[in-house]
Amino acid sequence: MPTAEFQLNFLRRIQWLLESGSYTSTYKFALLMAMVNLTIESGVSDDRECSISYHQFAEQFIQLYWTQALPYSDQSSDSVLRQSSTKGQASVINGILSLQNNTKTTSLTIARIQNTGLWQSTIKDIASTIKKYPAKYLQSAEDKVSREFLYIYDAKEKIITLKPGIAYCFTRFSKIVNKLCQQYWTEFVRKNRHNQPYFSDDVDLQKFLFHQSRQNLKVLESILIDTQQGQCFYCHKNLKNNIEVDHFIPWSKYPIDTTHNFVLTDHSCNNSKRDYLAEELFYEKWLERNQRHGHTIEQQAKTIGFITNQQRSETISQWAYQIAVEHDDLVWSPKQSIKLRTINPDLLPMLRY
Repeated sequence: MPTAEFQLNFLRRIQWLLESGSYTSTYKFALLMAMVNLTIESGVSDDRECSISYHQFAEQFIQLYWTQALPYSDQSSDSVLRQSSTKGQASVINGILSLQNNTKTTSLTIARIQNTGLWQSTIKDIASTIKKYPAKYLQSAEDKVSREFLYIYDAKEKIITLKPGIAYCFTRFSKIVNKLCQQYWTEFVRKNRHNQPYFSDDVDLQKFLFHQSRQNLKVLESILIDTQQGQCFYCHKNLKNNIEVDHFIPWSKYPIDTTHNFVLTDHSCNNSKRDYLAEELFYEKWLERNQRHGHTIEQQAKTIGFITNQQRSETISQWAYQIAVEHDDLVWSPKQSIKLRTINPDLLPMLRY
């Protein structure tokens, strides 16, 4: 793994980048947050390089900007917040607005399957924008001099290759980077003079920008119920009228819906688990569930537009439990006598260190 000095320098440079970087839109923050998510998905847990395609970045940008392209004010359908300080709206927002208009939906799930040709065309356009602007200028300050500490930009390449150790730092400091980006992003939008007429004291701007609307999970019940023999994934009680869909790796740790991450629970377990990881035995049980039923879950979920990538889900889960081990985090148990206790790495034989 990278040295402690390398990791500290990474945080210093991220701080410098956010404080001193030159930018005219919110793309910089979106690119950094996309890097966090995509390095987690990559499974790189040491100081290796990590390559990410602009296509992957574009998908992340759509996830980040989708609800931000919706009207901010209920009173005005034209109140889509400006994400650029220059004339006009940011092109990524315009691309998403066009996609929403042409597919006649504000549901990301539906838009993804409504017109695959249009979806891919939007991805291609946004990928081109990312390459041309934020990827090229992310590491530059007001003096226009690039400090290439994250990656070396090459206009001829279709990918960005993060330097050795950078992916590791993004995965280990994911919450810090995301929180900082959200804070700076919010301030940028708040200070934009074009947005001032829509703001009021009783609206939480940061919540609007980053409280990503979760997909309608009710449709997953019929897909998952047989894989659990009609029982709660955690307490094994029969599920009848109290079925709820739980993010096995909590939404707060990785805020993108991936189908293989979901399990069915009763209300009591779902309400009690909250944003904790489930205790170790459930990690093994969840992996086994996906090995046995993963293909069936994927085939059925694709028809309703959910993101389906079993390997991606399992890589994210491995990262989440690995971080929990490193931090001595608490895990949740459905047993009334335990509820919360410190994670025990000896009970995670299938976790690769």
